[in-house]
Amino acid sequence: MHAPTLRCSILFFTCTFLLFLSSLNLASSAKVCNSHDKNTLLEIKYHFNNASVFATWDPDTDCCSNWTEIQCDAHGRVTMLEASIADDVIGEIPPAIGELPYLQFLSFGSFPHLSGPIPPSIGKLKTLQHLDLNGNNLSGPIPDFLSQLKDLEYLDLGSNNLIGQIPSSLSKLSKLKLVSLATNHLSGHIPAFFGYMKNLSELYLLDNKLTGPIPSSLSQLPNLFAINLGLNQLTGSIPASFGSFKTPVINFFSIYYNNLSGPIPRSFGKANITELNLYHNKFTGDASFLFSRDKTSLTTLDIDHNLFSFNFSKVDLPQNLANLDISHNNIYGSLPNRLGQLPLKSIDVSFNQLCGHIPTGRRLKQFKPAMFSNNKCLCGPPLAPCN
Repeated sequence: MHAPTLRCSILFFTCTFLLFLSSLNLASSAKVCNSHDKNTLLEIKYHFNNASVFATWDPDTDCCSNWTEIQCDAHGRVTMLEASIADDVIGEIPPAIGELPYLQFLSFGSFPHLSGPIPPSIGKLKTLQHLDLNGNNLSGPIPDFLSQLKDLEYLDLGSNNLIGQIPSSLSKLSKLKLVSLATNHLSGHIPAFFGYMKNLSELYLLDNKLTGPIPSSLSQLPNLFAINLGLNQLTGSIPASFGSFKTPVINFFSIYYNNLSGPIPRSFGKANITELNLYHNKFTGDASFLFSRDKTSLTTLDIDHNLFSFNFSKVDLPQNLANLDISHNNIYGSLPNRLGQLPLKSIDVSFNQLCGHIPTGRRLKQFKPAMFSNNKCLCGPPLAPCN
């Protein structure tokens, strides 16, 4: 229930882009690979001592029609390089990576022994639209030269060892639709400029060392689909402007495991979110307005391990709610009868001040007693019978 859905979104973007490139590549078997591009690819292969992922890169065959991990355009120029998952790719990314002038799609990831900084030569790839360096062991700061990639729509530098602050130079990449800097060692504040990138739909900054408040500017994104700022050291409260998101429905909103505090602004109850994760913070007060019968998009609501206090018996539960966790708060009252009618896949209401009968219904009986335990006086299946 707590697991982020980052990889699903990244897979969607990747598949969409690959289909686009494939449409340009229907006659690839008839192409002849450009000699400059072929020599560049061989240089990359030899740099990594003929690593297994490059096994098909035979200098005696055509790179457009015979090599895996490669796609070309109608003129035999390499437009895509997608190589991933190998333990024998060791060392740094070679400068030759920047000598593929027609490259639009570069995915070079899940190489645990690929280390060093992001090379400046990547800044030469002026036609690049998709850059994925996820899951390596890259280090150093996020380089300013990435701002030279004016056509970039997809940037994934997640799961590396990058340090420093998020550079303001990224604000120059106005075409960005997805940014993932997750699972690094980035510090400093979340820049407000992300909120002014009109094409940005997905922002993943989770699992870093980011501090300071959540920028109110993020509510201005007209195409926001998913945002994950969890597992940082953010402080302050949820901006009141988050009650007026420009997007009709946000699929994924997560700010879990931070140091956020104070009451949730009532305006935030107006936001139409499918999966909402606020757990493990220090939020206080009323959160009942996050529930509403007319929130038909809401399927996951997780507010556990906070300091919320409100009467749960007065909550009007959304009809499509499938995952609910309100545990470890100071929530009181009884469980609404409607709870037994929901399509629940998971529930945890433990460690609160709830009382009364657990509503009847097959769905609630299937859950373990621990999911209802440590309350004031809850009773009935799956707990002990009521007196």
